[in-house]
Amino acid sequence: MGKQWYSSISDDLAEVDRIIRDTLRSDRKDLQDICDYVTSSGGKKVRPAMCILAHHACGGTRNDDVLKIAAAFEMIHDATLIHDDINDKSEIRRGRTTVHEKYTVTKAVILGDLMFAMGFKLMGSADTKIIDTVARTSTAMAESEFIQKEFEHTPIVTEDDYLKIIRGKTAMPIFACARAGAYIAGADEDTINEISWFALDVGLAFQIVDDVLDIIGDHRVTGKEVGMDIAEGKPTLPIIYAMEDPVSGSKIKRVFKKRNASAADLEKALELIRGTDAVERCLAKAKEIVENAVSHLPTIKESEYKDSLIGLARYIVCRDR
Repeated sequence: MGKQWYSSISDDLAEVDRIIRDTLRSDRKDLQDICDYVTSSGGKKVRPAMCILAHHACGGTRNDDVLKIAAAFEMIHDATLIHDDINDKSEIRRGRTTVHEKYTVTKAVILGDLMFAMGFKLMGSADTKIIDTVARTSTAMAESEFIQKEFEHTPIVTEDDYLKIIRGKTAMPIFACARAGAYIAGADEDTINEISWFALDVGLAFQIVDDVLDIIGDHRVTGKEVGMDIAEGKPTLPIIYAMEDPVSGSKIKRVFKKRNASAADLEKALELIRGTDAVERCLAKAKEIVENAVSHLPTIKESEYKDSLIGLARYIVCRDR
């Protein structure tokens, strides 16, 4: 097997993990237990990896600032997952019981709030341009969640609607990570913009594949149950494409519109979706977006970090978790 895309920054990612563990410290054993539970859950670390790789690819050398910013992005991301799991009543995350199920909703909310606060504290010494980017990204994430709510259980939803949603909730945070890393490296404005647009496209492809895995993934690998999106009425791209199917589309729409669909209905809907060309169309779309992402990198100097960025982008569309 060839070199893994993250090999060039494995030490950096290990340091990010250490920063997060050291930041989430409490003298209260019960709070520390929850912090330890979250920090030991793993995760793909796409956001801190994008920040660090963009930094190095733009000529930066590892320093405390970029590692702290990378750790902050991961902490803020994990905080949003804790709160999302509460809203979605999810029971499994990364193959383990969700925080609110294990420790109560109240404690999970408090921990999410703590992680937001500590994440922004790590950014305290960051340049105002980075803070502004993070603030705009946070607004985009909130707005996209509201848009998604508008379309829940509503079969009249388009691919453009979906792309607008995932641009805000997934792609913009990854965009912000790359932009921050490149800015700390001292890159010029054109280079910062190019690597940021690369990251935005990677974020779009990442979410499309995530939504495909909700249809065809193995919960033992993905760490979460399949079929949650259609159960919650979330308008993901595979569901949108499947509802367009001339044979099965109307049956899938009927289940998608239900707010309390039975387990049997959901399993049948998943079977119908898998029988359409929705998954193939989504993966083709994700690959197209990734290749467009790579097209933003020619001005970036050749290096192992640029190779890793391209490797990360292409990993996104072939992953199984």
